[in-house]
Amino acid sequence: MITTHPKSIRRRLLTVLYEHYLKDPLEMLTPEDVLADSMVPREDLLANIHYLSDKGYVELMMGYNPPWFAAVRITAKGIDLVENRFEFNLQYPPAPGDIEATFAGVPALMERLVQEADFAPLDGEERKCLLRDVMYLRDELARPATRWRAHVIETMLKWIEGYFEDPAATLPVLSELKEAINEKRE
Repeated sequence: MITTHPKSIRRRLLTVLYEHYLKDPLEMLTPEDVLADSMVPREDLLANIHYLSDKGYVELMMGYNPPWFAAVRITAKGIDLVENRFEFNLQYPPAPGDIEATFAGVPALMERLVQEADFAPLDGEERKCLLRDVMYLRDELARPATRWRAHVIETMLKWIEGYFEDPAATLPVLSELKEAINEKRE
């Protein structure tokens, strides 16, 4: 099975939403409309559309069936990104290279880490710091793989592990993420 790189999926979603916005700026698309127009596989839609929402590029209207959304539309920030071809191509390349294809599974592992960290048994300032560190790592790994800073990634992983006596018990995906990053970087 060929895995489509998440950046390619996100690029396609933003493009479809932008084109739809130009036709009718007030109408929002349902998940079925997005799936039909974008040709994005159903299993890839949810994580990528929520990622774009977290970045502020799309606006989701949540319905009665979370995490599925009832409707989506592109935001002004998303429109500005699509219209700035240089920045759009930098963040979401038209065709990710071999390095990007090698790390195609890393964003899914990172999203699992975000979920696991959110349910970690920490309170107060410690919890707040863990979530901040995980989001910083997420932002670093969202950059093009050729621009990853290895020392930053390694430091963030060590910091995240440092919150727990047994990180593998609390954050099982952390070891998978480390292996995926280190194995493919060598």
